[in-house]
Amino acid sequence: MIELQLTEQVMRQQRVLAVAQSMFLEPVGARSQCLVLLDEARAVFDAPCLIDCAVLLSQIEDQLGDLNQAIRCLTEALVYAEEFKQTQRMPEILEQIGRCYYSQACYPQALEHWQQCAVLCGKQAAFLKTRSLALIGLGQICDAGGDYVLAEQMQRLAHGLLADHADVFLLVKAQINWAVSLKKIGEIAAATALLRDALHQCLQQNLPHYAATSSYRLAEIKLETGDLITAEGLIADGLAIVASTPYHWAEANLLALSAQLIAKKGQPLSALAMIQRGLLIAKTDGLRHLEMRLSEQAERYARSTGQFELADDLARRVNFILLHLNAAMVPNISPNLSGLSELLI
Repeated sequence: MIELQLTEQVMRQQRVLAVAQSMFLEPVGARSQCLVLLDEARAVFDAPCLIDCAVLLSQIEDQLGDLNQAIRCLTEALVYAEEFKQTQRMPEILEQIGRCYYSQACYPQALEHWQQCAVLCGKQAAFLKTRSLALIGLGQICDAGGDYVLAEQMQRLAHGLLADHADVFLLVKAQINWAVSLKKIGEIAAATALLRDALHQCLQQNLPHYAATSSYRLAEIKLETGDLITAEGLIADGLAIVASTPYHWAEANLLALSAQLIAKKGQPLSALAMIQRGLLIAKTDGLRHLEMRLSEQAERYARSTGQFELADDLARRVNFILLHLNAAMVPNISPNLSGLSELLI
């Protein structure tokens, strides 16, 4: 009986690895397989498998959008980690919970989980990957709170920790986030160089959703600096990627950027149609901060084309989301560095 259980456990682990290998290229199928494995793991109290699947599911839902389900599964995984002596997995689970909350613009909850994660990781070599991911998250929280200098410090440290890491997926994630912070503090050339390198690596290593993100961020810079032809090409490349490999956050942002480009060409009606496509994705996935930004953009196009009733509806939606976000905010959104200062050394 014990041998049979071990054999089944090994087989489940192999299936988990197969899901992990397919999730970036076939996220919908990977989600279905992951949910089946979660049910099987629950039935036999296979804690390592359940934790692996909960983490994988949250990474898949970061592309597809059902983040509430991911949080429920990760919370269950935390219970399993405590109950079945898998406490070494807790930092990884906390980091993923923080990511899910951040994607929903629930910044205080994201901050809480990323701080817990960073403290648990400390400077232990075994947690280098998870510590780096927590630092990336904390940098994004600093950015959301307007402290761009501190955000850049966090992202630079995270990138430095991963510079010699063999995991290209993690390295490009760190590069993209560092580039975003560098752009915010005016280091455009450095940001562009990082993004170009990230895009090259993503295309080489078949990481489509980060390739789409790199294309979006590069197009954003090109649009702002007036290079409309290059921006248009990068947007088209990004949209082609997400057409074959779903990544809703990137798709909505690329559509919004495309709308900006179309509006600059003097075609506000076409720009409005384009932004409404992105707005539908943001609404469906509950990406509230993104929905608010895209609604503001759509309102401008609606007013410029004389569609005042639509513009007023969009303005009311923006105010509603803003009230909701403010209700969830805390006065100081930046991390409490009294517990994290050693991570910046």
